[in-house]
Amino acid sequence: MQNGDVDVVSAPRHDRHPLRLAGLIAVGGVAVAAAAALVVFLWLRAYAPLDVLRSGYAPGPGLAADVQPLLGSGGKPVLIPQYRPGRPFDTAFTLHNSGRFAVEIVGLQPEETQPPRASELFVTDSVSAARPHQFERFRLDPGDTASLVVRWRLACARSSGYTSSDSLLLRYRYLSQFERTERITLPFAVTLRCGS
Repeated sequence: MQNGDVDVVSAPRHDRHPLRLAGLIAVGGVAVAAAAALVVFLWLRAYAPLDVLRSGYAPGPGLAADVQPLLGSGGKPVLIPQYRPGRPFDTAFTLHNSGRFAVEIVGLQPEETQPPRASELFVTDSVSAARPHQFERFRLDPGDTASLVVRWRLACARSSGYTSSDSLLLRYRYLSQFERTERITLPFAVTLRCGS
C-alpha cells in the first residue's frame, strides 16, 4: 500500500443458481395446477344438469280441475286433484339431461313437507301417468330424456285451504364418484284443496 492506495477486497458475487430458478418455476406450476384442480372439483360437485321439458307432462286420473294458469302460479298450470283419504295422485313429466356427462338417476329424495308431497317415483314408456313401471336406477345420456311418474301423497287431516307444490328432490350420480340431490322444478303445480 503506497500513497494512500487502498487495497480493495472484492466481495463474492452471488449469482442465482439455475436449480433455484427451476424450483421456483416448479412450485408455481404446482400451485396453478392445484388451483385449477380445485376449481374443476368444486364445479363438478355443484354440477346440475337436470331439467324438465315444459311441454312434456300429464296428470293422472282423479283430476278435479286443471287451471291454465292460476293467478300467483308463476304462469304455470295448476293441477287440483280430487281429495280422497288414502288415495294418491299421479303426474307424469319428461326429465332432460342438458349437461355434458351421463347421469344415473338414483331416485326420489324423501322430504318432510306439507302435502301434497312427492312420495314415489316410477318410470313410464310415454308422457302419461297411466301404467307406470316400478322405478329402477337408469342412465340418462347427455341430451336424452326420460318419462317419469311421480306419486303425490295427499292429506288434509289438520289443514284447511290450499297447499301447493311444484318441485321435488331427485338424487343422481355422475362420473362414478359424485352423487348429489337437485331440486327439480316441474312445469306445473299440484294444489291440494282442503276443507269446504
